[in-house]
Amino acid sequence: MAGRFRFRLEAVRRVRKQAQDTQRRVVADALQAVQEVRNRIGRLNEELDLTMDRSRDARRPQDLDISALRSHQVYRGCIHRRLLESATEIVKRRATLDVERSKLAETTKRLKAIEKLRERKLASHVKALEREEQAGHDETAAGLYLRALGASRAGGVTS
Repeated sequence: MAGRFRFRLEAVRRVRKQAQDTQRRVVADALQAVQEVRNRIGRLNEELDLTMDRSRDARRPQDLDISALRSHQVYRGCIHRRLLESATEIVKRRATLDVERSKLAETTKRLKAIEKLRERKLASHVKALEREEQAGHDETAAGLYLRALGASRAGGVTS
């Protein structure tokens, strides 16, 4: 009798599933890091726009203050520098994200391969069970037929 299905490589499948789950978390973290840099760039752009508006307001002839203009320029320069640093950082983080996504694709591929093997083994097991069950039915039917045949011969001889 075939019995209960046991996949001999179940431990390997579990390890690969765990590796896939871990890699998914790594990709999620990398994606979150990219989003954080995008948000920072958005805030810096808003801050730069606000500074530009203040600088324009400070340029009115009646309010002309050279030191205020100079501090706005210095501040804008600082914001530009932070924007450039963030742009460099986002490029690095996207590269990291791409690497992690490719690792995830590889772990997923490895897991699918073993799951496919498991499915084939399970299908083979189910077919073996069906064959055993059919053989049992055939044996029962043959026994019934032989009994009926024996009974009809025994009944025909005595008559």
